[in-house]
Amino acid sequence: MPNNDDVMGAMMFEKAQKEYPYLAGKDISFMYSPQQDDRMLEFWHPDEPGSSESPRPDTLPLGKPGVQVFSPKTSPLDILGDYVSHYGVQADPRLAAMYQQFGQSLDPAMMQRRYAEHQQMFGEKRPYEDWYSSTGLPEYFRGYTFNQWPDAAQMYTPEQLQILNQVRQYLGVK
Repeated sequence: MPNNDDVMGAMMFEKAQKEYPYLAGKDISFMYSPQQDDRMLEFWHPDEPGSSESPRPDTLPLGKPGVQVFSPKTSPLDILGDYVSHYGVQADPRLAAMYQQFGQSLDPAMMQRRYAEHQQMFGEKRPYEDWYSSTGLPEYFRGYTFNQWPDAAQMYTPEQLQILNQVRQYLGVK
């Protein structure tokens, strides 16, 4: 018999799929596990087991992508953004091409400054290349595309906004 968190998770994912049909045909494991910290959600790659401190939940089986939502404030757009920026940009050839184009448009010095900020503010310890591929580029890609940063349009060049607007149109983001 499903518990309240299972029901809440099913409702959250169903709402995300309804609002963003791009998600509807995707084989994604999904779970809601409310936490007392400030995390919103976590994306799990199909082959990612997690770490000893943060293992992949048993209810998100290996072999397919998983989304674990921690906060009831997580929106359908947040769910879409995490899936797309961590997996869709690899699995969907059209998104992959736009993501690569966006990555090539970034100023390396600006991304190095962002890395230094992450080191100072969040204790980032991974080498730059690891941070860039798993955090830096996905985060910068999401900022405007998925309305995650206020006044985000000012942070991007016209070329970058053109790419990100194509992504938004493709995904049905308003």
